[in-house]
Amino acid sequence: MRQQRWPATANPHLFRTEHTGRRTEECSKRWIWLTIGPDLSIAAIREDRILDEAHATGGDVRRLADLFGLSIQAGTRYTSVLGHPDLTNDRA
Repeated sequence: MRQQRWPATANPHLFRTEHTGRRTEECSKRWIWLTIGPDLSIAAIREDRILDEAHATGGDVRRLADLFGLSIQAGTRYTSVLGHPDLTNDRA
């Protein structure tokens, strides 16, 4: 989504709005809380993103390590769950 909406953005933050996508400032904590709610943590979103990238790359541990600043050992833990039946990717 980020690459499609703001392909040339200089904003390094995970969350962007139509205002922050054009600049380098972060979204307000209030905006994030109102958008994702109180029950979803930033850590959970990061883990979901790492797992999604693991699926998208077919388990490329090095890419996970480079992209998310993980050790090879941590990246391997994420890729080891790719075949788990609870995590099947039923995207159409």
